[in-house]
Amino acid sequence: MTLIKICGITNVKDALFCAEQGADFLGFIFVRDSPRYVEPEHAAEICGAAAASAVDLSRESGGRERPPLHCVGVFRNESRETVRRIVDEVGLDVVQLHGNETDDDIAAIGMPAIKAFRVGDALPAVQTKAEWVMFDSGGGTGRVFDWKLIDGYREKPFFLAGGITPDNVGEAIRIVKPDAIDVASGVESAPGVKDHDKVRKLFERVRA
Repeated sequence: MTLIKICGITNVKDALFCAEQGADFLGFIFVRDSPRYVEPEHAAEICGAAAASAVDLSRESGGRERPPLHCVGVFRNESRETVRRIVDEVGLDVVQLHGNETDDDIAAIGMPAIKAFRVGDALPAVQTKAEWVMFDSGGGTGRVFDWKLIDGYREKPFFLAGGITPDNVGEAIRIVKPDAIDVASGVESAPGVKDHDKVRKLFERVRA
């Protein structure tokens, strides 16, 4: 089953709705020039509420196992010390790195990591000790790259990101067969504000 990450979460209402739909990952952006930036203190409140909700939903599911919910912190060229401080403050489960972070940085941070790679006209060289990789057209642009460029990639578990919407997610999964998808602008009414109808449709089409 394809896992689902909803990124750019900025408020409790959206986080709880995504958890209710069965999200596997919620992404919190700690890159200050992003329109989806969230202060760590606020992210801690949101993440805590979503995690508690996921536990309650699991108890109410009548024995049906629900996927665990992971809070992911998105960083770009941040110092190791700052990443660790935010990890601890928010209670993050995973870090997602979009800059020039090295394997030494990943080891020093000491957390499960997703390393993002931008795909242009060709598949970039993918060398990382991160547990996951992410193929993206460029953070938050909403553009789609040529998915056929990564057709057949199986070296590491990977996320597909960039321009995914409820309308094209079925095709994306059929062509690429990603382990997970990452969606932000494709389910929004404005940057950082999720459109719950779009979120619902996305989950329905991925789980179909």
